[in-house]
Amino acid sequence: MRKADCFLETVGNGIETVNKKQKKQLYSQNEIAEILGVSKGTLSKWLKKSSVSPKQLSGQRKLYEETVIELYRKSQKQSNASIKLTKVELLQKQLEEKQREIDTLRQEVKDKDKQLTKQSETIVEFANKFATLADQAQKLNLADKKDVKNLGDPNTSHKTTETVSETVKETLKKQSWFKRIWGK
Repeated sequence: MRKADCFLETVGNGIETVNKKQKKQLYSQNEIAEILGVSKGTLSKWLKKSSVSPKQLSGQRKLYEETVIELYRKSQKQSNASIKLTKVELLQKQLEEKQREIDTLRQEVKDKDKQLTKQSETIVEFANKFATLADQAQKLNLADKKDVKNLGDPNTSHKTTETVSETVKETLKKQSWFKRIWGK
């Protein structure tokens, strides 16, 4: 092996001779960013976040192995999958929220229905009471008319004029003010 084909690499505490052909190709940040189709800033942030350390050959130039490209691609696939999962989870949460809202509205409808049923029952009850009172008023009115007709009947002539006038006054008192004034 020629000296030009070999270089020294520090591994742990020892130094090892490594064949250049066996060594993976090294890339600069600019080259990796160009291969991946991202900006150098994006790549730098990812390298820092992922704690990827460079392999330095000489000077201040930072060089990275080919595996960094594959690591970046894998991490992007995983983050895209987690974003999709997050979107699905978000939609599921929204669906659950809407379902709770629907359940709440259904319960409100049931409560309103019960309330309306009670109000309807109360209205029916009042209507029945009103019908009963109207029926009683009609019966009293008919009874009063019979008494007034009986006043002019010869069979009831034993009643005095005072009794007749009292009966007429009571009948007039029972009539509504409209009937007393207009006679209708």
